[in-house]
Amino acid sequence: MRPWPTDTPSDTLLRTLASVPVSTPILNLGCGPGHHAEALLRLGFPMHATDPRPQAVEATRAVVRELVDEETAHSCVRKASLQELEALDATFDWIIADRTEAYLDTPADLDALLARARSLLAPGGWLYLTVPARPAADDGEEEPPAEGFDDVANLFAPADLQAPTANNNLLESQSPDRIREHGETRLHGLYRRVKPTAPV
Repeated sequence: MRPWPTDTPSDTLLRTLASVPVSTPILNLGCGPGHHAEALLRLGFPMHATDPRPQAVEATRAVVRELVDEETAHSCVRKASLQELEALDATFDWIIADRTEAYLDTPADLDALLARARSLLAPGGWLYLTVPARPAADDGEEEPPAEGFDDVANLFAPADLQAPTANNNLLESQSPDRIREHGETRLHGLYRRVKPTAPV
């Protein structure tokens, strides 16, 4: 397993959450080595984290154990595949899906990820999503993805983050944009769960 390029949480994520009340329940979907889980707990958020990779779950639990007791660390950090997320018997006001590579084996998995996230969001809840970015046409040269737990097989364009949301009752709060942090470029989208519209 290669180390993450940084142990610093995303500045974009922290700015996004700056006005969110700390009593807001958050699911860290694809927790990786636990950098965001640690930051969320230190800020006071009630936090749960999932990842399908056992090594990522153990890394996150190790970080979380420094802040909470063993039982809490074990119950709030779980190994869960995309299909196993159905077993979570909670809804969340926010879902942070920042290290999504663990759940995206194929581009079609993005639809499944968005559908699963929607089912875990409380009405009016928010989804913060980032995916590895395909180089923009005007970037000039291709940059390699940052090395870490994630073996990046799929790279996404902004249009990939726009199309699937209509089928999942997720409203795009802002157009997907490219963010460059910690040596890698990712696409960032922010979505809100909405009620389905009735056919006219």
